[in-house]
Amino acid sequence: MEIASEDTHRLLFYVGAVTRRGYQLSVPEFEAYAKGPFRKTKIIEGGISAFRDIQNMFSPRRVPAETWLEYLKRLRWVSADEDKVKLTRLGKAILDELSSPVIDSESESATEVLLDPADPHAYVKVIGVLAELGEGLLVDPYFRYDQLETIVEDTQIRRILTSKKTGNTALSQLQFALAVIDEDQRPLIKVADSLHDRFAIGDSGHVVAIGTSLNSVGKNHSMVVPLSETAGSAIASVYGDLWDSANTLEPRSQNNAS
Repeated sequence: MEIASEDTHRLLFYVGAVTRRGYQLSVPEFEAYAKGPFRKTKIIEGGISAFRDIQNMFSPRRVPAETWLEYLKRLRWVSADEDKVKLTRLGKAILDELSSPVIDSESESATEVLLDPADPHAYVKVIGVLAELGEGLLVDPYFRYDQLETIVEDTQIRRILTSKKTGNTALSQLQFALAVIDEDQRPLIKVADSLHDRFAIGDSGHVVAIGTSLNSVGKNHSMVVPLSETAGSAIASVYGDLWDSANTLEPRSQNNAS
């Protein structure tokens, strides 16, 4: 069952996208996009148009009784305080659901998800897959601090295994980012000497292979592939051992920075 139209999905994604980039969207800016997200077109007058005018006299058309903003505010999917439009927590949940692929992790023949650079929802699709796995372990040799907030807010992943490949600067940034997250929400990050592949391993036993690091999603063609129970169990065992032997990345605040 469809819970929202394609136009609604587009508007929620638009608000979320500009907000993530640090821009405060104004009501006029929102309305401008809502009224015309695509290039304008024009109608060449002719007999057909005249016929439609006559038709409309006898067949009244239904027209929207509220603007897009009124509609999304009524559903409490966006707020518009002080002329700034933002997603509410409910709206964000709806956007995540609309943008997420549906993966039947119970099936041995679950369908892979194509990550196309031309798809504006590519990153959201990956986060949706991670959210479906519940608590578990994310393996990404190039994991960076700018993905940390999304993982904490939008998934239940609380263990992240990265590697020295990401570089000392990126690891230091991760330490600072960890320090500003509340302790009860802070994931545990460990650093292995070397990693090659990327996986999300749910505590329930479900495992997906991710073809590219999170910081490259939307830049390169890639895939998210659910693994069979047999393959997933083997991967979980290998990376469980790597997790146990890796070094913990401790939070580092500005006060104790050297």
